[in-house]
Amino acid sequence: MHARITRRVSSAALSVAPMLTLACASVPVTSAPIVASGPTTLLTRLGADTVSLEQYTRTPTHMEGVVIARSPFTNIQLYSVEIGANNMPTSATYAFIRGDGSLVTGQIPSVDVRYRADSITLIGHRPSGDTTRSIAARALSMPTLGNSYGLYELAIAHLRASGRDSAEFAGVPLGFGVRSTTSLPVRVFAGDSARITRSGSPLYARFDRGANLLGLDGSKTTIKVRVDRVAGTDLEAMAKSWSALEKTAGVAGAASTRDTVKATLGNAHLWVDYGRPALRGRNVWVDGVLGDSIWRTGANAATQLRTDADIRIGGALVSAGTYTLWTATTPLGHQLIINKQFGQWGTEYHPDRDLARVALTESQEGTSVERFTIAIDPRGMMSLQWGTRKLSVLVESR
Repeated sequence: MHARITRRVSSAALSVAPMLTLACASVPVTSAPIVASGPTTLLTRLGADTVSLEQYTRTPTHMEGVVIARSPFTNIQLYSVEIGANNMPTSATYAFIRGDGSLVTGQIPSVDVRYRADSITLIGHRPSGDTTRSIAARALSMPTLGNSYGLYELAIAHLRASGRDSAEFAGVPLGFGVRSTTSLPVRVFAGDSARITRSGSPLYARFDRGANLLGLDGSKTTIKVRVDRVAGTDLEAMAKSWSALEKTAGVAGAASTRDTVKATLGNAHLWVDYGRPALRGRNVWVDGVLGDSIWRTGANAATQLRTDADIRIGGALVSAGTYTLWTATTPLGHQLIINKQFGQWGTEYHPDRDLARVALTESQEGTSVERFTIAIDPRGMMSLQWGTRKLSVLVESR
């Protein structure tokens, strides 16, 4: 990757083609330390679906990469990071455009980021002029990007160079919309593995002696992806292919769609708001729902239930109001949790605010459902179906 992301919006669009023209050979894994890595390609899958590709180079003083992703539409994200002492970033540049190279309407397409000891300055570039602001930050600040996993190499390289096995970094999302940093604890173990904690969930990485990533396992996180280092891929051709597919099949949209269910039971009017993830070839019921003991009963924001009159769910009294619904996997089967907190993201669950836990009846259906579906039939039976498995509970007007 030889072209640099330039500061101006027009140049950002023009620089896409050269930045996508990368060496096609994968980086060989050797037993000798690697001071500077060659081009690396990471393939990210969710189940059987490829969701993004990333290609990048890293030297002791510089890292730059390009990510193409399919959601919510085919897009290209370009980043460039200057690296100072102890493998810490001193500045970064980021640009975001559509897969065909055009700018995204209504969005600041490129941003410069400058890292200081206690603050980070962001400079957003618009055709009409620049916008600058700063946020507070700790010393160990690392750039992050939603579909980039290569950037984690910087944190691993820092730990290897400093002789430490763990540190809590301040993750700084690339983009002008960032308002604060996020906690990003990283721990190296077994000499070739690292645990990266994202939003409270562990992402496990494997790397070689040069801190070059070999792959990542996100099965224990909320995003459930698998990342593999693969032979070089023509990202420019892939971006064009995905963009062409959108013209015939439509954009991919969000990985999980949002839907609502409405029902009337007696004098109670019910409303359920939830995310609908897709199977994507996965067996989501292995080791609990999506591998978790507590599941948000959907995706993204927590699933919400609202009723304007008192009802009973599985025999438990639920007064008029708004709640969140969670699904627990127990040795005795599945339970529906009605929790009194609402309006939060689906990773924020507080058991001390549980109203009730009720048993769910499990059954196997003859027809598989690709997207998770919640339904309430006229009898008041609420069902949660994904694949061929259905969980049900009776909802009654009080």
